Amino acid sequence: MSVNTEKIIRASRDYLYLKRRGYSIRSVLELVGNHYQLNTNERNTLYRGFFTTREIRERMKKTVDEKHLKGRILKVDGYNQLITIESYRKGNFVFIATDGLVRDSAAVYRSYKLSPFTEEVLNLVVKELSNLELEAIEFYFDKPISFSGELCKIINMLLEKQGIKGRAQTVNSPDYILKTAELVATSDSVIIDKAESVFDLAGWFLRRVWRARLTDFRRVYN
Repeated sequence: MSVNTEKIIRASRDYLYLKRRGYSIRSVLELVGNHYQLNTNERNTLYRGFFTTREIRERMKKTVDEKHLKGRILKVDGYNQLITIESYRKGNFVFIATDGLVRDSAAVYRSYKLSPFTEEVLNLVVKELSNLELEAIEFYFDKPISFSGELCKIINMLLEKQGIKGRAQTVNSPDYILKTAELVATSDSVIIDKAESVFDLAGWFLRRVWRARLTDFRRVYN
C-alpha cells in the first residue's frame, strides 16, 4: 500500500491542531483521515509520525545514543523493532517521526508472520548489538502471538553464538515490563512515555548497516 508523504504533511497540520486542543486521538485520526482520504498506511504514518511540541520535548530528554549504552541492560520490544527493520528490508515505508524515532507504517503486529528476511535481519541485528558492550540484552515477545516462541529460539541461538549475555522470552504483556525498564528499545509511544531511557535500535541499525536514507518529518516543522 503506497504512502503519499505530501498528503500526510498537509493532513498533519489539522491533526496536530485538533490534538493540541485535547480531542480524542481516535476521533481526530478518523476525521482528518477521511477528510484527506488517507489509506491505512497513511493513517498509521500520521498517528506514529507527528507529535506535539510537548511530546517531542519530553521524548528527546529520554532518548540516548549508542555512546551511552556501555555496561547497561537493554530491554527490547521484540515485535516493535523487528517489524520496523523487516519493513525496510521489504521495501515498505519507514520514516523518522517528529520526535526523532524511526517508525514504520505497517499494520501487521498481531498478524505477524516469519518472512524470507526474518533470520537475515535477526542475525544482523544481534551481530551489531555485540559491538555495543552492553551488560545484557533482553528481548520480549508477546506470548499470544504466533511465531513468538520460534523467534525467541532463533534469537537465543544467535546471542549464544555471539557470546552476548541475555535472552529472548515470551511474556503475556511485554508492555508491562518495558514501561518500567531503565533502558528500552522501542518506538511505542505509550512505553516511551513511561520508560526511563530509550534507544532507537531500529533507527541506529538501519543507518549503520544499510545506510538508510529515510523520509524525515522533523524537517516539516524546523
